[in-house]
Amino acid sequence: MDQKPEAFTDGLSSLSAAQSGTLEALAMALDYRDQSTSGHSRRVANLTVNVARAYGVEGNALQSVEQGALLHDIGKLNIPDSILWKPSQLDDNEWVTMRRHPEYGYEMLRSLEFLDDAAELVLSHHEKFDGTGYPRGLRGDSIPLGARIFSVVDAVDAMIYKRPYNAPVTFKEAAEEIRRCAGTQFDPELIPLTIEVLEGCVPKNLRG
Repeated sequence: MDQKPEAFTDGLSSLSAAQSGTLEALAMALDYRDQSTSGHSRRVANLTVNVARAYGVEGNALQSVEQGALLHDIGKLNIPDSILWKPSQLDDNEWVTMRRHPEYGYEMLRSLEFLDDAAELVLSHHEKFDGTGYPRGLRGDSIPLGARIFSVVDAVDAMIYKRPYNAPVTFKEAAEEIRRCAGTQFDPELIPLTIEVLEGCVPKNLRG
């Protein structure tokens, strides 16, 4: 039976800015439900914060980046298990459903004032620099800075850690792929410093 997000949504409605432990628990629940991304949410949140800080993001803006990165996949709580856990490639209709998760996540978070900016990152984390991403097809600087940074971090993390659908590569190989996609998937101006910061953060045995 598919798991339903009502309990999580009800819990979110009672959060305050001081309840960071609840956000951490939600992120852990996301990772457990996905079954393929253990530790992913907190790891990419930490890395995204490190990169954003290097670009001068600070204070409440930095906190919102962290929250958005931590909860980036919260909308997957509204994706049926039959799709989220499907061992084979999704069909076209299933992809339509899967691609709704940024919007679902946005709707879950946007009613909470202290997560309003984080909700924008959640909504935008699958946008691409050339405008071919989803759900809004944003292009270039119209994509929030935090989301542009996060997209690089998330892609690197997905490549260097084992997932059911891909074998891991070294950080060096992942960085080469990120550079190859400069100007299409990723903001080319963000790549050099982002790669530099990430290289200093990932475990040495993964660098290559």
